[in-house]
Amino acid sequence: MNYTKNMRYERQVMFNKIGKEKQKLIEDSTITIIGLGALGSVISEMLVRSGVKNLIIIDRDIIELTNLQRQSLYCEEDIGKLKALVAKEKLEKINSEVKIKSYSEDLDYNNIEIIKSDLILDCTDNLDTRFLINDYSKSKKIPWIYAAVIGGKGMVLPVNINNPCFSCIFKETDQIIGTCETEGILNSTVHAIAGIQFNEAIKILTKNKKTSVQLIYFNLWDLELKKINVNKNNKCETCNGNYKWLKGYGDKPVLKLCGSNKFQIKLNPINLEELDKKLNEEKLLTKHCLMLKDMTVFKNGRVLVKAETNSKITN
Repeated sequence: MNYTKNMRYERQVMFNKIGKEKQKLIEDSTITIIGLGALGSVISEMLVRSGVKNLIIIDRDIIELTNLQRQSLYCEEDIGKLKALVAKEKLEKINSEVKIKSYSEDLDYNNIEIIKSDLILDCTDNLDTRFLINDYSKSKKIPWIYAAVIGGKGMVLPVNINNPCFSCIFKETDQIIGTCETEGILNSTVHAIAGIQFNEAIKILTKNKKTSVQLIYFNLWDLELKKINVNKNNKCETCNGNYKWLKGYGDKPVLKLCGSNKFQIKLNPINLEELDKKLNEEKLLTKHCLMLKDMTVFKNGRVLVKAETNSKITN
């Protein structure tokens, strides 16, 4: 048994940039992954296979049929289940030594402390959460890695303590041009960008001095790779200690998720057992949520609703 365990990471340890001492650093690290969709489902598997023993995973959504094309951790029998719980179960089967804290939550300024770790990996789909991560990471001096993918291209930016931060480069008024709903996404692109993010993560964990300080842009379809120099913004609010996102700035009671006609609403805490008794329609009550045909209700009052527009929800 011990022989088998020692052999598990042998091929990785043999790589001259790792070795036994740096493998130990990987195994002793705690990593947070925010978002378990395309990027998050891929990189979480890479991490547990590489020897990361402590993982914090966070996702607010459930698994849908359209996810399976690129979210390789899931399968058909997982449709309708919470991503964070399914991911934990799958990852523990890949590596029984890993200790995973799983949260089926919407990350916001109230629960931000759950991401405290040695390294934070952004696998989300929206700017607001990234600004929140950036403020928290900067205030706690924790490195994090931004990653995004759409169509056949993606970007990765390691944000170390002394590097330009996310707010130095991206502005709140920036508009995301296209989404996975409008432009589609190739699963090969997801794996390529997740691979770059993983490599940068391993460099940070093993204290490698060659961690990128540039924005990495990769157009997989055209086989175009660019490393773009980024500079600190002297007027950056985050770098100057104004962590407004940690104070609730940007928090939205109704939010459209990256998915087909899906919205998130934040209400007051709900007694799921009582709600279950009042509803006559087909439903499934678990210890975490109440699932209906077009709605998932959580104990803390968070509700995921399928609707054509948010006006139909608020009305």
